[in-house]
Amino acid sequence: MCRRVLVSFALITSVVLLSVDSTDAARRRSRNRNYSTGYKRVAPTWDEDSANYSQLSAYYDYEQAESEEVAFSDKMRVFLMLHGEEFQNDEQPLVAEVKLVDVSKPETTHILHYPVSLTRGSDDQYTHGVIDVTNHDSGEAIVKPGTVYRLFVNLHRKSATYDAESAIGRVPTPYYVATSGDSPLEKARQHIVMRTFREWYCVQRGWSRRGEYVMDCHDYYRWAAGSSTVGASYGRANLGRLFNGRYRNGSHIKALTDETPIHADYVRMPGHTFMLLGYDAERHEVLTMEGNFNHSIAVVVRSVSSGWTVGHLEQDHLRPDLFALPESELESENATAMYEGAAADENTGA
Repeated sequence: MCRRVLVSFALITSVVLLSVDSTDAARRRSRNRNYSTGYKRVAPTWDEDSANYSQLSAYYDYEQAESEEVAFSDKMRVFLMLHGEEFQNDEQPLVAEVKLVDVSKPETTHILHYPVSLTRGSDDQYTHGVIDVTNHDSGEAIVKPGTVYRLFVNLHRKSATYDAESAIGRVPTPYYVATSGDSPLEKARQHIVMRTFREWYCVQRGWSRRGEYVMDCHDYYRWAAGSSTVGASYGRANLGRLFNGRYRNGSHIKALTDETPIHADYVRMPGHTFMLLGYDAERHEVLTMEGNFNHSIAVVVRSVSSGWTVGHLEQDHLRPDLFALPESELESENATAMYEGAAADENTGA
């Protein structure tokens, strides 16, 4: 009898302990979901539809694309550097097949065709190409103000139809670009993200980075926004002074996009900082620009987390003289040596 009682007591105790363990495990899983970083993946770096085309010795020229003179709100001017005999024949018109995606609507793709204007100086190593990506006269406006786009570009000989027969080849690597707008804030957002697109492209091509910053996610954002924001020192944004504690969380991103663009906005999560480029409402994902992502610079797709700290750029965050400064002066403020002397001013922005 006593033995049966002891066995029964042991069984009851085991059930209780298992129940407690299960409850604790469920609580931990719930807590981990609340603070989870979610899923992430690197954004596409090639277009599978043109993967069989020859890869051209062709490069995007972000130096020219960054100029305020070509920061349009209703079109995008793409500058190419083309190397090869096929681009030296001025009598052979070229047409660019542009696969265009608004990064906030990645499931919608537009395939458009535009003429390529070619020029070549006697001492130039490259043939220079220019593509104006514009809205067609009829139909909906595809190119809109204050928007980030990803482009894949294939070059064709002029033809009645454009397919593998007319294709010369594909320009390697996607081209990221943002349209501008009428307000200083829209212009500033375009200016900030175009700086990061240049750096990302240099890394993709294996070139030296142009900006003076350390490979650190937080410094990358501060460098990108530093030339545009008030309170910056030595080319770095002072995020504590800039946002002054007025942060949102990740759950506010959708509401923000209903009112204003979010590209160039700041996000901090435990151990990492990145920049927003766009929000996909269908999948509740964001496209981001990230420094020190696997020790490099990457454009990344992330699921949105309510645990993020979000700094939303506003008009009063901007330097009033931003678009009056020459480009050389903007770049000179980014010297790493000067930054190191002021690094102690702000070690964290969240």
